[in-house]
Amino acid sequence: MSRPAQSRIASRVPSRRSAAVAAVLAAWALLAAAPEARAAEGASSHYLPGATGDLLLAAPSQPGLTVANTVWVQSGDVGRAVLGGRARAGLELDLVLDLAAASYTFETPVLGAAYSVAALIPFGRADLTAFAVGPAGRRFDRSGDRFDLSDAAFVPIQLNWTHGPFFFEASETIIAPTGGYERGRAINLGRNYWSFDTNVAATWFDPEGGREISIAPGLMVNTENPSTDYRTGTEFHMDVTATQFLSQSFAVGLRGYWYQQIEGDSGAGARLGDFRSSSVGLGLGFMWTPAAAEGRLTVLGKWMHDLDADNRFRSDYLSATLAWKF
Repeated sequence: MSRPAQSRIASRVPSRRSAAVAAVLAAWALLAAAPEARAAEGASSHYLPGATGDLLLAAPSQPGLTVANTVWVQSGDVGRAVLGGRARAGLELDLVLDLAAASYTFETPVLGAAYSVAALIPFGRADLTAFAVGPAGRRFDRSGDRFDLSDAAFVPIQLNWTHGPFFFEASETIIAPTGGYERGRAINLGRNYWSFDTNVAATWFDPEGGREISIAPGLMVNTENPSTDYRTGTEFHMDVTATQFLSQSFAVGLRGYWYQQIEGDSGAGARLGDFRSSSVGLGLGFMWTPAAAEGRLTVLGKWMHDLDADNRFRSDYLSATLAWKF
């Protein structure tokens, strides 16, 4: 790949990174809306598979403001979960969220790193069906839907370092209980507790060959839901991307994740015990920067599929993001 092409690819990292930030925040907010998947209250948590981003996970953004909008779709099922303080079985979920996000990167470095902050406000609709089988083998269904705000997410600090072909990142995300929530209601787009997600990431990028590989582990700590006396245990998660640029403006690649709850659920509301969970998934993604937008517009798409899931919604996820760099 020629040096001018390398330069053009590198110049598109900021738009992509800002879009990735939006996708991350969207992810966390999204699961707050779902009838909880993965382990945890409602078989979910504020972490979403692939939440760290779409490619070049640790690459810094150029100084300035980026805004993004993500549409996220999830469809899945789980055998049992505690929702709204009640144990429920045979759950099927369809969820659509719209997530509006903004990030800002400052010109002045902090500790030798690019310093950014970000925020996201989500809203959407969830459809949930729960069923049970009676003594005569008859199936009883209960279903409902809800349109509401979900939990907002904030990134007060994100630091990105560059060392040749390697990028490194450290960040902290806070998810606040701002979404719609009511005890006893099966469908809540808010989770009614705080989460604190500490993340690091590393990226290797070969501009000459147009290849990147990224890994992003993180640890999420949750407070107790005061309405249900349920505390979701600490969660470890790791996202991985491998991407190939096919041209100066288009890239495709693999997206994968691994999730493991390392601490059991607790509290009087944990009616299914510690309900630990784990999951692993794989999918495909792309990035496109239209030439007409002169590098300001980034279009991202991703599909993820759960290969295995224990005590969480086994799901398919589809997302589309538009990000604009000012």
